[in-house]
Amino acid sequence: MPSVDVYEFGPFRLEAETGSLFRGGEFVSLQPKAAEMLCALVESAGRLVTKEQLLDRVWTGVVVEEGAIANNISALRKVLDPAFNGDTPIATVARRGYRFTAPVRALPDGPTEPLRAAATAAMPAADGLPAGERHTILVGDIENKTGDPLFDGTIRQALALVLAQSSYLDVLSDRRVHASLTVMQRQGAPVLGDVALEVCQRTNTKAAITGSIFVLGDEYVIGLYAMRGDTGDTLDSEQARAHGKGDVLRALDQAALGLRTKLGESLTSVRRFSSGLAEVATASLEALKAYSMGRQTWLSNGEAAATPFLLRAIELDPNFLAALTGLALIYGNVGQFKRAAEYMQMAYDLRARAGSDSERYRIIGVYHDIVTGDIHKALDAYRACLRFNPRDSGALNNCANASMILGQYDKAEPDLRAAVEVERSGVMISNLVMTLMALGRTAEAQALVDEAFALKYDSFVHHLCAYHLAFLRGGTVEMQRHVDSVMGREGEEEFLLQSTSNTQAFHGRFEAARELSARAAALSLRGGSGEMAATWLAESALRDAHAGLFDHARAQADAALAMGTGRNVVSLVALVHARSGREADAERLAADLDRDYPQYTLVQRYWLPSIRAALAMARKDWNAAVKALDAAIPLELGSEEPFYTALVIPPYLRGLAYAAGGQREEAAAEFEKIASRPTLLRNNVVLPLARKALAAL
Repeated sequence: MPSVDVYEFGPFRLEAETGSLFRGGEFVSLQPKAAEMLCALVESAGRLVTKEQLLDRVWTGVVVEEGAIANNISALRKVLDPAFNGDTPIATVARRGYRFTAPVRALPDGPTEPLRAAATAAMPAADGLPAGERHTILVGDIENKTGDPLFDGTIRQALALVLAQSSYLDVLSDRRVHASLTVMQRQGAPVLGDVALEVCQRTNTKAAITGSIFVLGDEYVIGLYAMRGDTGDTLDSEQARAHGKGDVLRALDQAALGLRTKLGESLTSVRRFSSGLAEVATASLEALKAYSMGRQTWLSNGEAAATPFLLRAIELDPNFLAALTGLALIYGNVGQFKRAAEYMQMAYDLRARAGSDSERYRIIGVYHDIVTGDIHKALDAYRACLRFNPRDSGALNNCANASMILGQYDKAEPDLRAAVEVERSGVMISNLVMTLMALGRTAEAQALVDEAFALKYDSFVHHLCAYHLAFLRGGTVEMQRHVDSVMGREGEEEFLLQSTSNTQAFHGRFEAARELSARAAALSLRGGSGEMAATWLAESALRDAHAGLFDHARAQADAALAMGTGRNVVSLVALVHARSGREADAERLAADLDRDYPQYTLVQRYWLPSIRAALAMARKDWNAAVKALDAAIPLELGSEEPFYTALVIPPYLRGLAYAAGGQREEAAAEFEKIASRPTLLRNNVVLPLARKALAAL
């Protein structure tokens, strides 16, 4: 009997192996216990499942009260009942248990025997590993022997995209390949032969696929070759022929399907996940070429350098999902949130084109991260990715980023540790460095920064991390060296200039700080980013407002709002207005934020409480100010790009309100909350201001 791991009922699909529930292709978030309970009920649809059976399955070996069952049944009914016109599909059998009453369709998806013995040797799913277990493979280089540069890197990228939909194979990410080549000191080397084998051995990858494309008469011939990841022995091969350049991607689709079957993937799985490149990616070779160049440039030269290639890819094919998502991530990483949201909305609207459920969850997560701003929904989606592959470094990193925004650095660290163990890339290392700094573990952070530079990582983020660590040590010469290292790099040098501006303000040199922020803004404007230019000026305005330099604060706030109206800019400017005597303007901008970002966690739980508290302080209503900040308590120590240090606005305002209201002990506790975390705030001007306020109590 084939095993059953997928069930459909009403508009829902339940994947029993992962406990994942979907409605119309949309992931539905469930608590793990509720998901396990739903699996138990659906698997026994039409039959009684007793309370004892549920307790044994869901809480094995744990003593819990029956109320735990009722609570989870109630949660399930809230999710399911609306789809059944209010009639619950979970019937209560009095004093005994529950019965799932909706019609259920079971979809068998059992594995078949691999077609070749060699495939069985490399992919021992039928000989040692549990059936259905996913196997990581390396998609190496596909040699271009056609003489046409259009095929340089393009076929490899296309093959990776089409194989990503497999339920049996996980494609080793570009970041992991790049990280391995960096450790091997083989950056830029073709991933073929011995190089491919060493990458496999370093990453514990089961197999590598390489190959070539060449011209034979009037045909293009694509040859794919699979080899064992531990020995390099040949496993299998597949060949396809294309009648002309326009037929190449169709031929590649067929070759990939054949190779998946030979490597041991079940025929059921291959048939189910067999969309062509035109469906999951693009039918344009030119768009694939641009995307491939963008991916490689991103890894080697950073986000700013990669952007033109990805823009070209979607110019050639506006429905190229991977390119849209890549652009959204790049713009989000550099703080251009309006552009990020535009591209992410387009990607989200096309999410049905995703080649796999895991990729679909990732898109849903990034959508909530960037567009709706509901960080908890984003975190749910990223965690869902990990049900498919607990070692998915991208999902681990995304979970950690969400935790950092929420100020939960202790939760971010283990996710990043796991991500770095899988993928020692520049992105993972820099995020772990920032988390370790936030936790006060600067020696560990410094060791990782040193490792990053030894591996030839040279992004502005690595120099920014090194700058902050040098700042904590008082190393002014070293700080300047890292600033100098990124000078002249479009889209990068302004981040170090703004950090230098923060340092000047930290030491009370506000005029110099304003000049540096103006330079950073001018560079961003020159690079075409009005939003980032406005952000630098708005941050400088807030520094001046904190210091009581209200004329300068107002002037910079006006200039910022004239350049850009992104979320960060409006939030910063509204707070500046509230603190510098322009309450009516602050209230107007706050109303705009509330209207435009109803689900955005940071807006609703951080910025609006801070603005409302500042408005209450302007009225000298100290109690109302403190109360307004209650909503911010869970995430008041969080940090997000592009600021790279925690702004800690809520505890600082709360301390000021308590002090003005004569509550000295409470004020001291808030200022101490800031003063005791120098490695979290680093060169944030709020740190010396809080120390000064604490000393004045």
